[in-house]
Amino acid sequence: MIFKSLLARLTQGYRTGTFPTLTGPKLPEDFIGRPQLEEGITEEELNQAKGVCPSVDALFMDEGKACLDMGKCIFCGKCAKVSPKIKFTKEYRLAVFKREDLVVKAGEGEYTPPKNPNTKVKPLVGKSFQLREVSAGGCAACELDFNVLGTLAWDLSRFGMKVVASPRHADAVYVTGPVSKNMALALKKTYEAMSEPRYVIAAGACAISGGLYAGSHETLSGTGSTLPTPDMYIPGCPPHPATALEALIRFKE
Repeated sequence: MIFKSLLARLTQGYRTGTFPTLTGPKLPEDFIGRPQLEEGITEEELNQAKGVCPSVDALFMDEGKACLDMGKCIFCGKCAKVSPKIKFTKEYRLAVFKREDLVVKAGEGEYTPPKNPNTKVKPLVGKSFQLREVSAGGCAACELDFNVLGTLAWDLSRFGMKVVASPRHADAVYVTGPVSKNMALALKKTYEAMSEPRYVIAAGACAISGGLYAGSHETLSGTGSTLPTPDMYIPGCPPHPATALEALIRFKE
């Protein structure tokens, strides 16, 4: 049996992708990335887009400017189909460190992914970054796409990162799901079991804002309701593995 395994390994060759060390990710043709809003979108045009948006208040006006909140957006692309002034790019680097940075405003210029403002992270987790994933009532989409990072194709461990079984060994808790009432205590206990310094990463629209379940009497509408303010937000529904991996690498720099 072991000889068959070795033979299969030799014939298959190296299967781990070169992203992000050498090349960009291979994204599907229908990939929907960071949104762009043209200058001059009227309130009437925005209301038309809001009419097909499944998320509450993902689109809104602020001081006369149209805005899209990636923390509430599920990246379905419906708004872009009814409004030519809204489009979704192929930009996969979506993660930010401040909640307000998830809001895309009309007429914004060239996008540059922000660096981690917490300069203490790099010397602490520069070579070893342990994650404890908690599905706080998620539908399994964010969880499955995060699990992909542990496969040979993505190999999270080559960057000194891995998912651990115990929160006592973790540097950060990676939260998915809208935080259902049934999971709130478990999530809180997980965080409290971690040693200092400890970090919170909210992944997916549900973990950031409650997503489509925001306002439900069975959920607490996101991570911030139970844990301290997240140190990183990774938008998406679910975030693409390339988006999540790039975010984690940027978090630890």
